[in-house]
Amino acid sequence: MVLMLRTICIAGILGLAGCAQPTVRHLSDAGAPCGERATQIIAQNVNTIAHHRYAQASAAAERAARASLSCGSGAPGADAFADKWRGANELVVAAELAHQASDDARAHRLLHEGYAIMHGLRPPRDASAMTSSLIADKLDGARRDLAGQWAYW
Repeated sequence: MVLMLRTICIAGILGLAGCAQPTVRHLSDAGAPCGERATQIIAQNVNTIAHHRYAQASAAAERAARASLSCGSGAPGADAFADKWRGANELVVAAELAHQASDDARAHRLLHEGYAIMHGLRPPRDASAMTSSLIADKLDGARRDLAGQWAYW
């Protein structure tokens, strides 16, 4: 039940991200603004996950994470937080997918990196209660992964 709810939530989030983007037939990592590049990679990864190609999906999630993390360096406060948080979250997702692909060494490396970034970030002062709750939930999920209670896709 939890797995189904999680899958529905992720599909909904990815669907919303996809709806917010203009329709593009061929998406590319290059040439798009930094945040869009990460979002495009995430949106393209939906079918890979759905087809249970976890190693490939993990690599794509890591690419999205790196793209997002590269955005955060020059952005102002809330934008930098959002870019870094999205990147850290994608590292955790990449770790969960690597674990699902039975690549435990990679999973642990990505998980520790993503969790360290998440744990070090402080949300903007004006973050809504909903945003704060979602942040706490994602951080708790990463903590459970660290404790060996991995989220499964």
